[in-house]
Amino acid sequence: MKHHFVRTENYKRLLDGVAFMEGRGSLTTPLCLLHGEPAVGKTRNVSKVGPDMPAVFIRGHVGMNLDGLIWSVSQGLGIKHCSNRSAEMAQQIAALQRDGTKLIFDEAQFGLSMKHAGKPAAGIEYLRHIAESGNTYAILICHQSEVAGFSESKHIRTRIGHRIEMFDATPADTAAFVHELCEVAVDDEVPAIVHKQTHGKVRLIENAIATLEQIARMKGVTRLVGADVAKTRLVVDHEEGLVPKAAKPAKGSVK
Repeated sequence: MKHHFVRTENYKRLLDGVAFMEGRGSLTTPLCLLHGEPAVGKTRNVSKVGPDMPAVFIRGHVGMNLDGLIWSVSQGLGIKHCSNRSAEMAQQIAALQRDGTKLIFDEAQFGLSMKHAGKPAAGIEYLRHIAESGNTYAILICHQSEVAGFSESKHIRTRIGHRIEMFDATPADTAAFVHELCEVAVDDEVPAIVHKQTHGKVRLIENAIATLEQIARMKGVTRLVGADVAKTRLVVDHEEGLVPKAAKPAKGSVK
C-alpha cells in the first residue's frame, strides 16, 4: 500500500481557509479555528500545507504549561529559550514579522487549560498576542467536542477570523484514496463498496485498502472488480463496539 498524501475536499477547505486568513481585512483577528471529528484528517492536511506557508508546528499535550508552549514556539523559530519571558517574546515577534511565519497549534484545547496570573486560556492568549504583534496568524486545531471551549472567553472568540470544519471522506474522496493508494488496480465499483463499509472514515479506508491488496494476493490477480469484494467484509469498525448502546426500557415501564 502506498502512503502518499491524497488531496480531498478537506484539503480544499484548508487552502480556502488559508487564503481567507492571508487576505483578511482585520489584522486583530489572527486566530483560525480548524475543527472536526477525530480521524477526518485535520493534522494530516495541515502537515501537508504547513511547510509551504511556512509555519511553526506545535502539538499540545496533557500537562503542557505556558512555559512549555513558549519553548515550543522558540524551538520552531530557532530562538534560544531563556528565563526572561518578555525578551523571548520580543524575539519571537521579531522573527514572525521578519519571515512571515505562521503558527499551527495542534490539540489546541490544551492551550485553554493553561493559566497565567490566575487567568485561564493563557496559551491561546499568548499565541494570539504574538501572532497579532507579528502581523501573522495562528491556526488552532481541535476536536469537534472542544469547539465550545473557544467561545467561553469573549476576548478569544472575537479574535477568531475564520473557522474551517473538516468532515469524513466523500464518495469521491474515498475513490481518490483507493485509486491512489492501493497497489492493485480496481474498477469503479470497489471504491463505492469501500465507502459504504467505512462511511468515509479515513483510517478505516486505509485498512480497507490493505484488505483489498490481501484479497488480490489470495486470488492471484492484479485487478479487482466489484464482484470480487461485494460479499466480503473489508474492515471492522472497533469504535462501534466501544460506544455504549442506549439501555432498553424494562418490560412494563412507561416510555
